[in-house]
Order: sequence, then structure tokens, then C-alpha cells
Amino acid sequence: MIDDVPEWLRDAAAVAWRLLVVGAAIYFGWQVLQRISVVVIAAVLALFPASLLWGPVKALKRRGWKPLLATWTVLLISVAAVVGLGFLVVPALIDGLEPLGQDLAAAYEDFLEWLTDGPLGLSEAEVNRYSDTLVDQLQGQLGNLGSGVLSGAAFLVEAITGLVLALIVAFFVLKDGDRVATKLFDRLSPTTGDRVQRGGRVAWTTLSRYVKGLALVGIVDATAIAIGLLILGVPLVAPLAILVFIGAFLPVIGAFVSGLFAVAVALVNGGLTQALIVLAIVVAVQQLEGDVILPLIFGRSMEMHPLVILLSIAVGGVAFGIVGAFLSVPIAAVVIAVNQELSDNPDGSLISLAKKVD
Repeated sequence: MIDDVPEWLRDAAAVAWRLLVVGAAIYFGWQVLQRISVVVIAAVLALFPASLLWGPVKALKRRGWKPLLATWTVLLISVAAVVGLGFLVVPALIDGLEPLGQDLAAAYEDFLEWLTDGPLGLSEAEVNRYSDTLVDQLQGQLGNLGSGVLSGAAFLVEAITGLVLALIVAFFVLKDGDRVATKLFDRLSPTTGDRVQRGGRVAWTTLSRYVKGLALVGIVDATAIAIGLLILGVPLVAPLAILVFIGAFLPVIGAFVSGLFAVAVALVNGGLTQALIVLAIVVAVQQLEGDVILPLIFGRSMEMHPLVILLSIAVGGVAFGIVGAFLSVPIAAVVIAVNQELSDNPDGSLISLAKKVD
């Protein structure tokens, strides 16, 4: 009876049950990952500061410093630098939040007026209906977020737990990461150990370059836009520049979206002409970033097509919210870099799908 089954159907059935097994494994693995998401996200986040501080800690170890002393020294200096920077930046940001909110509210009102008086020619009733619908949806979302004190308290506890765990993981990675890696490689076969070592080295280097590169990109973007705002006389330069710097850590869309806040402020304070000039500055900075700054900082080894970045951000955001959107791009960059390093055919690896897609 089995011999009467066409060969193509047997092949399709063989592929189908394998796909079902793989799909079930992915599903249950995903369920487990979501259950322990606090631990996983904290561990991944810990790698970011660890990758930045790895070089100074390693340099002190080479000079004969004990791992514990070298790690504590670098951590304390880094915390002091961050706190000092916070004392300079946070007051300017706080002072600018209220007037920034007022300017954005005024820009929204101007936009509603443009819908009726502009080329679209919408009626006032239509604009009011759309506006009320938008406000009701936002209020509904805010109400859902604050509907339960216990859920909010649970989220706060999880956030604090994740932060503490991330700090602990970062500390031990800096202190004992090299020794743990060496012991791991020694337990593997020579062939497997070599591949794991190469992949781990590329992954760590990629993550370190990614974090340092985005910080530098954020500084360049914020400085360029701040200079343009100062020349045009747009107010709230400091908080807007800070928003642009923070937005740079969400590649492709972050800095541009944060730059639109500057456009809105310029529209309220300087009119349509000034807003268009600021928009041109934001677009020019984005072009400079994509065509010059990113290739110069990252090189071709970390070049990813914007579509890959956008899809990574979308998947990460849907799965784990803002944190997932932030982590998705560096994870994708690490996966692509490791695949490129370990692939027997680099031209046919994942890198070919993520780079040079024209």
C-alpha cells in the first residue's frame, strides 16, 4: 500500500513532520524564553557595559593588577563619570521638558488647524472626530497601563531585579570572563574549540564596536543638529540634542524620529520656513550618518541593509517591547558576523542577505 504512494507525497510528508517537530521545539523554547525573559534580558544588557569596559580592565590585568582590583577600579571610575555627566545633562533635560511639551502641544494644535485651512480641506467636525478618537485611544492605553497597582509594582520589582542582576553579570564577566572562556575552550575538542573561540571572539568584537560606534554616531548626530538649531535660533537646543543622542541607539529610525521633535519646536517658534530648514538638516544628518559615518565607524564587516534593521527592530519590539527593539539590532549584527566568520562559503552565508541588498 505504501508503495502506491507517489514519491513526491512521501518526500512532502517527510519534510512536513520535520517542520512540525522544529516548529514545536521553537514554540516551547519561545515559551520558556518568555518565562525567564527578565533573566535573559538582564544578562544580555550586562554585555553592553562589559564590552565597553573590557579593554581598560584587560589593560590593568596585563600590568599585574589582580582581577578583582582591576574590575572595581574601572567600574568605580565609570560610575563616577556617568554620575558626573548626569549632573550636567539631567538638569538641562528636566528644565526643557515642560517648555518642550508646551511647544509640542502647540505644534499639534497648528497641525489640526492646517488640516482644515490647508490643501486637504477637511471640515472642523471631521478633524475634531479624528482628534477625539486619537485622544480616547491614548487615554485608554494609559488607563490600561495604570489599571492595576499590583501589575505596576510587579513591573517595578522586575525592573529593579533585572538591573541588579545585569550589574552582577557585568561585574563577573569583567572579572572572570577570560578565565571562564579559557576553561570552556579547554573542555572542547580542538576542532570545536577553535570554532567556538573564533565565533566568540567575533561576537564580542562586534558587540563592542557596535556600542562604541552608536555612542559616537549619537554624539555626531546630536552635535550637528544642535549646531543647526543654534544657527537658526531654535529654543530648547539642549533637550532636543539629548533626545537625538538617545534616539541614535535605535538605528535608522531613532535619530530621525527624535529629530522630528526639533522640527515641531521650530514650527511653533519660527514658522513653516524654519521648520522646513530644520527638517532638511535632520534629513541631511541622516544621509551623512548612513553614507559616511556608519561605514567609517563600523566598516563593511558590520554593514546591514536598512530592511534587515527595520525588521529586527519590529520583531524585537513585538516580542519584548522597547528593550527588545533596542537589543534586536546588535543581536542581529552579532549573528550575521559570527555566521560570516564560521561559514565555509562566506558568499552564501547570512551576510549575503543582510548586506548589499539593492
